[in-house]
Amino acid sequence: MRRLAVLLMLLLAGAQARAGELLIETAYADDGALVVSYTPPEGVMELTRWNRSAPARDFWREQVKPLDDCATVDGDLIRLRAGCTTARLRVEPKLLTLNAVYQPAQPIAASGVIAYSGFYAVALPGHALRWRWLAPKDGYVLQQGRVQRAAAEQAIAEAAVTNSAAEGSKRDASWRELGAQQYVYLGRAPLVEFPGGAIVRDPALDDERVELIRATLLRDMRLLGAAYGQEPSGPVGVVTSVADLGSFHGDASEGRMMRLRLVPAEKNPDRDGLGLQAFVTHEAVHWWNMGVRRSDGERPWLHEGHADWATLLLMRQQGLWDDTTLRGQIENRVNRCLLARGDAPAAALPAGYSKNEDPYACGFALMLMAQAQQQARRHDAEDQRSPLVVLAGLHPRDAMLDTTGFATWADGAAGGPMHSLLQDGQQAFASGFTSRMQALGLAEAQPLADSDTNTRARIGARLLAELMRADCGGQVGFRMNYAGDFGFYKLDTLQCTSLRRGGEVMELDGHALIADPLAAWDAASADCAAGRALKIGYRQGEGSSMACPRDLPAIPARQLLRLQADALQRLGLTERK
Repeated sequence: MRRLAVLLMLLLAGAQARAGELLIETAYADDGALVVSYTPPEGVMELTRWNRSAPARDFWREQVKPLDDCATVDGDLIRLRAGCTTARLRVEPKLLTLNAVYQPAQPIAASGVIAYSGFYAVALPGHALRWRWLAPKDGYVLQQGRVQRAAAEQAIAEAAVTNSAAEGSKRDASWRELGAQQYVYLGRAPLVEFPGGAIVRDPALDDERVELIRATLLRDMRLLGAAYGQEPSGPVGVVTSVADLGSFHGDASEGRMMRLRLVPAEKNPDRDGLGLQAFVTHEAVHWWNMGVRRSDGERPWLHEGHADWATLLLMRQQGLWDDTTLRGQIENRVNRCLLARGDAPAAALPAGYSKNEDPYACGFALMLMAQAQQQARRHDAEDQRSPLVVLAGLHPRDAMLDTTGFATWADGAAGGPMHSLLQDGQQAFASGFTSRMQALGLAEAQPLADSDTNTRARIGARLLAELMRADCGGQVGFRMNYAGDFGFYKLDTLQCTSLRRGGEVMELDGHALIADPLAAWDAASADCAAGRALKIGYRQGEGSSMACPRDLPAIPARQLLRLQADALQRLGLTERK
């Protein structure tokens, strides 16, 4: 408690807002907590948080508490009591297993915290905003790639920027200017500095992978900088962590910051290091497609697909992925997209992330098609540009890449196959994409019935997941088992209305869910259209029935794609024989 009291004294001394501005100050306490202080202009006693998404509300309800009697937190509001000038809040850092959501306050071993500013941001109309992050004793702040031993600050002098952010959407460009889309590290973890940046090292991370991350960053930044003719506007920062959660996970944010979560060394399946290199490369590409250049954040497939496709090009350019790996990567991503989207028109997809979308796989597939169209137009034998350099021309220098700009780059002019695929509300996606891949000589269609068991099981799993969401209070949990002729899905012990807890689901409306998922899907769609209940068959015991979900997913594509023998040559990924 004495250490916390000393910290409070320092905060009281430092938390002085200038006239007409809101000061948000963050410090790392010796007990591992974050202390976030809000000092508004005189007379302002209520602040409204900017990020009011469900993950943000859960975070504030579960991990944020007032530090003293001067503040109360009521939903999205931070209130100051009469006579108080600063609202001080204690944040309990915790690693959240969130997908596509930045970590609000992730502990890095027992040495510090990486926090995403968007969870703490407030836009106070008519007033400027100043951010301040205080370094702990014998520690530092890593913000915008720069190591600061005392404090890091970012000030916005113009209230007009705050006004625009308060009125705009979460992805409004003014929030980038306001510093509300950044990772910042505060703590004492070991630092590995390199030309152009620094790596915050989780003490649990082994030397071999630290060096591989460093070498991969140096290589990718050199190659991407050369391809784009432009580099990030300042140093870069990478924060590593180790967690026994089964897989890699990471993201990159504004301000040239990157977060990498890895598995413990003894559970690392990536023995040759190629998976780690691809993982780091994907995140590094985001410094270009959402930093050096800009992409429409409302269409995640633009930047996620671009990062995945650019990663393939970089891994190929360095000779790290051979022909077999390239073909496997392409076929896997393309077919994942076809299974996720089916024939629902792309023009009808909502903005942002959607449960019926795979922004990584579908973005990759569309980048593939776009690059193939670019390659088909390259008739000049003197054009020796690499595929990566060609791809770098996708992003305009002084404007944001949107769907129309992407289609124009792909087609070479306004109108054409990509415009039709993305903007025609009557164009079925899977069949349209398949036809274009065939026309480009890249792939041939393969009936889904001829696909492997794993592919069929993924289709059935997607349908079962929707049934569980509807029947189990939004919760999904099951394991796939391919044993026997048909296989089954073993449900977790969730509290469901109709589905049997721990049951082994084999059939839906009399059709084997793994052996013939499309027949099961067709039968379920017919029952839902007629208002009939769905019948679930289990490996053992009597069946059960349940009402149709409110929104049954669209039936997936009935054909998958297999690359032609010369597809890599047509894409410019290997020399023609």
